[in-house]
Amino acid sequence: MKNLENIPEGTCVCSICKEDKDNTKFGYYKTRTTKDGYRLRTNTWCDTCTTIKSAEVRKAQKAAAATGRPRSSLRYGDKCGCCNRPVYKDKKSVPPGVDGRWSWQCDHDHETGEFRGWICKTCNTGVCSGSLEDAERAIVYMKRSRERIVLDLFSL
Repeated sequence: MKNLENIPEGTCVCSICKEDKDNTKFGYYKTRTTKDGYRLRTNTWCDTCTTIKSAEVRKAQKAAAATGRPRSSLRYGDKCGCCNRPVYKDKKSVPPGVDGRWSWQCDHDHETGEFRGWICKTCNTGVCSGSLEDAERAIVYMKRSRERIVLDLFSL
């Protein structure tokens, strides 16, 4: 059963389905709280959309493993396939003076479900620090992943 203790009253619009739902329909951290003492929401995805998106990611992770690129093959300090910065376990693990990122993410095409690659959390959420150079690298990455998917289909 879902823990609904210390969740603020009210509603939130799901950033995926765009429906306005009661706060109890969203995920919350167990111990992290807001300034006013309520539990902090993990994100703005409702429980239903979270279930659907989690299934998509699991399917993409299985596809990655099937193509010889499982998460276990990644090493902290390896470079992100999109921004080309080294990726570490968490923010605290980035060495001083290194322009690094943290947390490997399974990137997949949301329309087709196809696995694209392993990238840092920042790139996966589309931020890429906001520079033109990062946006250009993201375009190159997306083109490269589409070409690889087409090549993979021809090799079947």
